[in-house]
Amino acid sequence: MNIMNFSKANCNNCYKCVRTCKVKAIKIVENQAEIVPELCTTCGHCMSVCPQYARQVHSDLDIIKDKLKKGKKINISIAPSFRGFFENSKKFVWGLKKLGFNRVEETAVGADVVSKLYKEYIAASEQRIFITTCCPSVILMIEKYYPKVIPYLMPFTSPMISHGYLLKDRYPLEETVFLGPCIAKKGESLSKDYAGIIDWVLTYNEVSSWLEDEGIDYINGEELDTDRCGSNNGTSYPLIGGILEGISETLKENDLVQLRVDGQDECKEIFEEIIKGSINNACIEVSACKKSCLGGPSGSNVSSTIFSRVQTLRDYLNKERKEENIGDVKEDMTFDASFHGREFYDSTPKESEIKEILLTLEKEKEEDYLNCGGCGYETCREKAISIYRGMSHKEMCIHYVKKQREKLSNEIFENSPNGILILDNNYKIIEVNIAFSRFFGVTPLEAVKLDIEKFIPKEKLEEVMNDRGQIIWEKQTFLDGQLHMGVSIIKMESKDFLIIFLTDITSYELRKEEVRKIKGKTLEITQAVVDKQMRIAQEIASLLGETTAETKVAFNKLRDVYNQEGEL
Repeated sequence: MNIMNFSKANCNNCYKCVRTCKVKAIKIVENQAEIVPELCTTCGHCMSVCPQYARQVHSDLDIIKDKLKKGKKINISIAPSFRGFFENSKKFVWGLKKLGFNRVEETAVGADVVSKLYKEYIAASEQRIFITTCCPSVILMIEKYYPKVIPYLMPFTSPMISHGYLLKDRYPLEETVFLGPCIAKKGESLSKDYAGIIDWVLTYNEVSSWLEDEGIDYINGEELDTDRCGSNNGTSYPLIGGILEGISETLKENDLVQLRVDGQDECKEIFEEIIKGSINNACIEVSACKKSCLGGPSGSNVSSTIFSRVQTLRDYLNKERKEENIGDVKEDMTFDASFHGREFYDSTPKESEIKEILLTLEKEKEEDYLNCGGCGYETCREKAISIYRGMSHKEMCIHYVKKQREKLSNEIFENSPNGILILDNNYKIIEVNIAFSRFFGVTPLEAVKLDIEKFIPKEKLEEVMNDRGQIIWEKQTFLDGQLHMGVSIIKMESKDFLIIFLTDITSYELRKEEVRKIKGKTLEITQAVVDKQMRIAQEIASLLGETTAETKVAFNKLRDVYNQEGEL
């Protein structure tokens, strides 16, 4: 099961998760971040830094709510870090009871068991390097990336699993929830090696939101002790050095140096030192989170800073004095654990292949290897290897993209059919393109010495520079009317300079004038034809009038003759 991933709707190509991931287990596919489970150590820090809240973390919350509603008895093993995350931890216990949990016990009980096992193992072993095995993210890091270090892991279960064994032994028909600040514990609980020991895992953030949704104001609630607590040594496990402090006497007796390592970079560094043979005669406490478990990524909603958590837990330990109480551990119970290599990559690209990829990123020589880390990888070489493995793509390189954009901009600038001028905020020409030179018959060097007012009135430039509106496609004539241009003036806000675009519309204007002349000539011809037709019409009318008069005279004469004949 993939414990966590990024939601596709929100991922915004910022690569912050890639930069945060110390083992580079995040793959970018079609501008979408995806976690590769085979590479991931489930530390969860990529989730906590995502600015887009593109987070998908496996949650058991709805299942647990449903079971509690149905009356199922569920016990909680609560990580000792809760004494630091919650200022009044006893009231938080009351809040958990109000949610319906049966028993609330401290995982510190399991930590006490682990401390006892560590002491016995160290005392009986002949090896001279020991690594604690409480942090599941560290275990995964070693198994996947530093398998040569596996022999130095002390072969015992974590406090969570150890306490889970105890709870299942005492309450076999009841289910167990682990509660803490760690996403990696979700993965550990699902391991086939520990199936059925921890049924569900919740984080402080999940429970904090749940309490709020239920309207349970635990801050103003009652103070309740946990049903079972661990010793001060077990409760100290979330502090840097807390694990070693509980076994310090055994370490002294065996002349072992105490090394405390927190944070993934530091973990990687010390594992590399162990492989080199630079570390010896040491017991090493390792945690993937800065400030150990108090820096867990899934408790940020309930406590402001890591330092306040450290202070709160230390205040608690100074007030409370509790001794180890692990008397119910049966002799036949085993807390043994085994670890094995899980390397995912079995090959690295050849040097020639790496250089070939670097060339595609336009990194031809050492000076081009900026190693800026903007893409999420520490070096350009690591970036090239990630491209080879299909984990990233060229466009994640800021400088590559910048160069490509500059090339494109230059191509557009130089090859545009439009004349382009760039002016500084004093209206001085700082650059022109070839098209401008061609239009006005000046070289680019000559052009930058010209006064812009020979081309564009200064008041127009001031109008745009002073944010009174851009000028778009305003017609203007140059070179004594021989050149007609569409002029656009745009202010570039980020740089505080002006860009002027001159589009040649001379042929259009000449054609328009030609059409206008043709229309005028056509009107003249049409008018002449109309006038001629009018004259012809008048002449025809005149002729018709004369013949009509003659016909009338003849008719009158004929009538007179007819009348005279009638009288005879």
